[in-house]
Amino acid sequence: MRIKHMLASGFAATVLLAMASPGASAESKDDRARKAIAAAQAKIEAAAKVGAAGETPRMVADAESALRDASLSLSRGRENQAVDEANHAADLADRALNISAQNKQQALSAQQAEAQANAAQAAQAQAASAQAQQDAAAANARADIATQAAQSAAADAAAARNATAVVVQPAPPTTTVVEQTETHTAATTKALPKKKIVRKTTSHPSSTTTKKTTTITTQQQ
Repeated sequence: MRIKHMLASGFAATVLLAMASPGASAESKDDRARKAIAAAQAKIEAAAKVGAAGETPRMVADAESALRDASLSLSRGRENQAVDEANHAADLADRALNISAQNKQQALSAQQAEAQANAAQAAQAQAASAQAQQDAAAANARADIATQAAQSAAADAAAARNATAVVVQPAPPTTTVVEQTETHTAATTKALPKKKIVRKTTSHPSSTTTKKTTTITTQQQ
């Protein structure tokens, strides 16, 4: 019975103490509101530093507006409303930070992809250049071989001409023999002895003279 009386007395004292000092609870709410506002302010400043593209600036502006509302509510003694508004400002700042981080990651990924593409293109260009150099070297080698073959063929042809060269001797002269035969006949008259006054002349066959002429003509080839 005594214990119950003591417990009842203690509870009553607690209630009376709480009712007698209303500032203790009010200060606790004020502290919570100020802490919430400070946390939101830090997040907003961080988001403002890292976010400068996309939706981040707009969201940072919304968070700053909510933070001003929280400060105004706190100044008017509406601690609970100030806490809510400060938490809302902190959420907006967190979203801005997340979006900024995503944007940075996407930009980094794009840069890495571009760098990889550039590296691949550079490798392809280098490979193509090396192949072109190899092709040029092969073409030069083939040209050298063709030149050497042509020079060798020319040398062989010259050697063959020198080996088979024949001194052409003049052809012996051609002699043409032309024979001409001339025949001359001379008529002779023989006088018979005179027996009578009548003279009689007797004709004898004429004598024939044959002349043979040989002409030799020499032609130089």
